[in-house]
Amino acid sequence: EVSVRPSLSPRELEVLRALATGASNKEIAAALGLSDGTVRIHVSNIFAKLDVDDRTAAVTLGLKRGLIDLPA
Repeated sequence: EVSVRPSLSPRELEVLRALATGASNKEIAAALGLSDGTVRIHVSNIFAKLDVDDRTAAVTLGLKRGLIDLPA
């Protein structure tokens, strides 16, 4: 399948990896040194770029496309 959606930025990939661990926005913000609001924006951008509606779908698609690996 050819995707015309823009690819995820390095920071968005970091956030997606953190989503895969089940981390909350607050936990992601603390881990990456970002504000909660910035994390919310990244999550929203990830959903839009992957064309999904929730965190589970984003992580599932990220794994399926090889964008991220499951955390050890």
